[in-house]
Amino acid sequence: MFKKSVLFLLVIVMVFSLVACKQDAPVEKGEENIEAKVESKDEIKIGLYGTITGSNALAGEMLEKGGQLAVKEINAAGGINGRPLKLIVYDDKSSPEGAVKAVTRLVDVDKVVAMVGSNSSPNILATTQITEESKTIQVGSGTSPAYTNAGFKYLFRGVANGNLPNAAAVDAMKEMGVKTIGILSVASEYGKSGIESFKEHMEPDIEVVAEEIYQSTDTDYTGQIAKILNAKPDGILIYGMTNESALAIKQFRRNGYKGYIYGPEGLGVPDLLQVAGEDANDTIFGTGAIIPASVEDASSTVEKTMLEAFVEEYGGLPVSDVVYRGYDGVKLIAEALKNAKDIEDPESIREAFINIKGFEGVAGSYDFSDESGDGLKSARSYIIQDGKHVLFSEWRANNKDK
Repeated sequence: MFKKSVLFLLVIVMVFSLVACKQDAPVEKGEENIEAKVESKDEIKIGLYGTITGSNALAGEMLEKGGQLAVKEINAAGGINGRPLKLIVYDDKSSPEGAVKAVTRLVDVDKVVAMVGSNSSPNILATTQITEESKTIQVGSGTSPAYTNAGFKYLFRGVANGNLPNAAAVDAMKEMGVKTIGILSVASEYGKSGIESFKEHMEPDIEVVAEEIYQSTDTDYTGQIAKILNAKPDGILIYGMTNESALAIKQFRRNGYKGYIYGPEGLGVPDLLQVAGEDANDTIFGTGAIIPASVEDASSTVEKTMLEAFVEEYGGLPVSDVVYRGYDGVKLIAEALKNAKDIEDPESIREAFINIKGFEGVAGSYDFSDESGDGLKSARSYIIQDGKHVLFSEWRANNKDK
């Protein structure tokens, strides 16, 4: 009987111990788990993919840093209607195949509601089927005219369409009296669509007298340059990635060309000045935005504020204007999410995006109401003089005899 009483008392003690344990530390841990789930649910996940490694890694790094900076500012200001943004970043390894893998993961695994697309236009084009079928907003960071005005419903652009800087560069050609042009371009979709854009703006006033291409893996363009110079054009048009263009500029100068060189906005990347050096002088290009020599030289209040924040965050100025694309792209997504009636509904996000009008970004005032995918409508041209970027209109006003 005594043994039974003792056993009964031991059972009672164990029961009370278990109850006490449930009411103590494990409950607190359980509450932390619940809070973590709530926090995770409250986060709004958006994506970004770009050329973080590979031949165009510098631009991809700037794209990511611009996007991260924008997210930090948005969250510091209260997030999206009180909910924080979470940016998920993937490297597309500078290839369309890498881009497809990155976007597939963002859509199927991470379940992002929108994303900033690559700074490589071919990589964006490779992913359009994925984002269109999943109804996921993609704000591309490439400049090729090929992926907007093409009927895509969920694909937009967070930078000036390459047509705009190209038009600005052609306007400069005409101002300089160019009647004939020689062309060197990279053999890719980027180069092909870019040259087509230039030709549309040049016709019928400027005749192409020589046209040569090179592969993106090439580093010696001597043969192509000789053929172009033999045609004795009034000007040279180079269309390629920044590092390629810098090499081409040096080789044109080395082969005796002393005239003006024209090209796309990639010629405005500071890295070109470092590689091409004084050979870059008298290079003219159009662009929606450019990295100034100092924060004080910023062209707008929005740009100055962004650059101040960038310098504070990363310790120096950006090295490529691609940083603006990541920054503006995230800010545009945030603007749409803030105004969407239901961020769980892709159609609601898209409707809010096409209603963006008069939104001031670093690259200019965005208006997506025409549903073309392009939000910017103009660009400016610059000329490199003494290793600095000078607004072409100002330079021309002081150099009418050139």
